[in-house]
Amino acid sequence: MKKRFTIYVYIELISSILFSLLSLSFNGDISLTAFPVAAIFTAVTVYFTFFKFLKNENGKNWLVSLKLIQYLPFILLLSFVLRRAGDYGTSFTYDLISVILWCITFIFSLVLSSKMSPKRIEVLTQKWKTPAVCKKHPKGLKGLLFEIVDWADALVQAVFMVLLIQIFILQLYVIPSESMVPTFLIKDRVAVSKINCGPKFPLTDIGLPCFTKYNRGDIVVFRNPHYSMDRKSEVKSVTSQLVYMLTFMSVNLNKDENGKIKADPLVKRITGIEGEQLVMQDGVLYARTKDDLEFKPVDKDAEFACWNLSEINPELKSKIEFMPFSNADYKVMLELEARRRQFDLNNAKIQVEEIVSGLENLLKDKQFNGNFAIPALNQHALYDNCSNIAREIYTKEGGLDWFRKFMTSWIDSADEKRDIYSEANYKMNVMEKIYFGNLVLKFNQFLYDNVSSTEWMNDESVVENLNNYFVTVQYIENLLDERNMPVFPANDSYGNPQFIPKDCYFMMGDNRFNSLDMRHKYTKSSVKLAENDSMSLEYMSMMEPEYVHKKLILGKPMFRFWPANRFGSFN
Repeated sequence: MKKRFTIYVYIELISSILFSLLSLSFNGDISLTAFPVAAIFTAVTVYFTFFKFLKNENGKNWLVSLKLIQYLPFILLLSFVLRRAGDYGTSFTYDLISVILWCITFIFSLVLSSKMSPKRIEVLTQKWKTPAVCKKHPKGLKGLLFEIVDWADALVQAVFMVLLIQIFILQLYVIPSESMVPTFLIKDRVAVSKINCGPKFPLTDIGLPCFTKYNRGDIVVFRNPHYSMDRKSEVKSVTSQLVYMLTFMSVNLNKDENGKIKADPLVKRITGIEGEQLVMQDGVLYARTKDDLEFKPVDKDAEFACWNLSEINPELKSKIEFMPFSNADYKVMLELEARRRQFDLNNAKIQVEEIVSGLENLLKDKQFNGNFAIPALNQHALYDNCSNIAREIYTKEGGLDWFRKFMTSWIDSADEKRDIYSEANYKMNVMEKIYFGNLVLKFNQFLYDNVSSTEWMNDESVVENLNNYFVTVQYIENLLDERNMPVFPANDSYGNPQFIPKDCYFMMGDNRFNSLDMRHKYTKSSVKLAENDSMSLEYMSMMEPEYVHKKLILGKPMFRFWPANRFGSFN
C-alpha cells in the first residue's frame, strides 16, 4: 500500500515541478509572476509532503500535506493563466505540454486526497515511525475556530471546483436582453452544457474536442465576434468570469471601454448552417446551396421567428419590457410591404416622367436668383426639408436640373436582374422618389399660384404623399435591418454565389425586431438604398452579416432554473 502511495506522490510532485519550470517567463509583463507563484507553492508542497511526511514517515504532518496537495492544482491553474496573460503568449506545443502536466497534477491530487482521508490515513501510516492520528474536533473556542477554518477551507475548494466545472462542464448564464423572447426573458437564468462543445483551457486553444453537431434551430451560447479577442481582452474576460461566479452572478466586470456591460457571450438560435447562402425578405428567410441554386423559404426558421409580440401568450406578454409594435403598427408595416411588392416599375417610369414634365412646364419661363444648394440624399433629411427644397428649386438656378436627374437616375437600371432583397430596396427607393417628386411639384404649384404656406398642409394630395413618405421613411430607418437581410455571404465580384464555410454558422435572435445579432454591426453608417442608382436615397444602416466559427460556441442551454415559475426545459 505504501509503495503505491509513494508512486502517486512522486507523480504528483514531479508533474508539478515540471509544470513550474514551464511557467518561467523572461518578458517584462505580468507573466513574470507565474513562475514564483507556481514554484513557491510547489516547493512548500514538496517540503511538507515528501520530506516532512513521506520520507520521515511522520504521520503528524498528514493534514498539512493533504491541504497542500488539494490546493496545488488550483494554484498551478492560476500560474497557467498568469503565464499566458502576458504580451507575447506561448506556443500551442508549449500549452499542450503544460495542460498535460496540469491534468496529471489534478488527477493525482484527487487520488491522493482520497488515499489521505481520515478513515484511510491511519491504516496507511500504522507501521510508520510516527503513525497519523485523526483527533476529534476540539471543543470551546478552539473548536469554534476550527469549524470556521474548516468551513472556509471547504468554501474555497468548492469555489475552485465550481470554476473548473464552469470552464469545462456546466456554466450558469443570465439572459441580458429580450432578443430571445418568448423563449427567454431578461434575467432568466439558464444552465449551459459545455463539455460536449469543445471547452478550452483559459487563454489557449487546448481543450476537449467538440462532440456536438449543431443544427438549424439549436440555441447556443457563443463569444461575440464583434468584440476584440486579443490577449488583453481575453485576460479581462477570464477575470470577469471568475468574479461573476464568485459573486453568484451579481457582479459583472465584463465591460467595454465606455464602461458598458459587453454583449458577450450571446445566446441566439442557429438559423443558417454550413454550405448555405441566405437572404431574408419581409421576415421570410430563404436559403440555397451549391446543389440547388434556387432560393427557397426555410420553413424551420418560421417556427421560431417572432415578429408580432402582441399575439403571444398574455401572461408572458405582461413580463416583456419592450414591445416594438402594437397590432395596428404591425398591420401598417404589412400593408407597406404588400404595396411595395405590387409596385410596378414600368408604371413608375410614366409617373416620374409626368412629374418632371409638370415641373418643367411650371418653371419654363421662370427667372432664377442664385445657385441651387444640392441637398444630401438621406431619405429622412429629404422628407424633413421637402418644402424648403421645393422653394429652392422654384427660386434657384440649377434646381430643376438636379430634380430631373434625381427623379430619373434609376430608370436606366430598372430592367436589370436583382435578387429579392435588392429588388425590394430598389422599389422602395423609387417609391420614395415619387412621393418626394409629387410633393415638390405640388409645393411649386402653390408657389406659382401664390397659395399661402399655411394652407399647403390642408391639401389632400399633400397629406396622402406625406403620410406615405413618412411610413416608408420609418420602415427603412427603423425596421429594414431587422425585417430583411441582403444575400449572405455576398456573391463574389463575378456574381458567383458564396456559401457559409465548413464549421461555421449564422445566428439570429427569435425576437427579430429587438435583436442585435449576426445580421448587425454595432455602429450605423450611411448606405445607398439602391446600389445601381447613382442618385439613390440613403439611410443609416447597421447591416453587416457575419457567420460564427464553431470554436466560438461555448455551449448549449439545457434548462432554465430561474425564476422558479419558469423552471424547466424549452424549445
